[in-house]
Amino acid sequence: MLREGTQQAEIWVGQYGYHAVVPTLLIDPAGVPWAWVFLILFAGAAELHVPAMLFYGFAILSIFDHAIYWLALKGGRPLVDKIGRRFPKVAVALTKSEEAMRGRGIWMVTFGRYLPIVGRWVGAGAGLARVSYARFALYDALGVGLTTIGFGLPTHLVGEQIMDKPWFPQAVGATFLVSTVITIAVIIWQAARARQLQNAK
Repeated sequence: MLREGTQQAEIWVGQYGYHAVVPTLLIDPAGVPWAWVFLILFAGAAELHVPAMLFYGFAILSIFDHAIYWLALKGGRPLVDKIGRRFPKVAVALTKSEEAMRGRGIWMVTFGRYLPIVGRWVGAGAGLARVSYARFALYDALGVGLTTIGFGLPTHLVGEQIMDKPWFPQAVGATFLVSTVITIAVIIWQAARARQLQNAK
């Protein structure tokens, strides 16, 4: 997975330049945004203007989140049912995202994007849960900023200093391994917590 992520990011930089931001952020699944991390690393090596890419990424991810928020807010449950008839997995993700917003509070707009299934659909979940637009916009901006700038800027700054070091691939691999373990631990914790809440009912 690590090798595939680096190869894909390198291909996207070569093919799309700055516009590689779009597939990287919108296709990348929930969890640590590794595709974005690799893209920023290769963008710096390719001498692209990384601050512009960070701003571009923030704008793209924000537009996507806001678009699906309004779509879900206006479409509601009938929209989910309609999507479910054609794309069952997407409908399940939308429902899980809505449940996460209702069950765990507004901060899920910020951090839900890093959880499995909920992932990229936090905007739709907030819309289905009828979160007010002002609150959604604030907490979504925090989440989008954390993904694009919070992961991207340190990657660029640190990558510039250590990318040519012989131990750099091992450092990336170790970070990937640690983040994977943490993600699995979060999944297990979420499943256990959901089971406890269900048993309490």
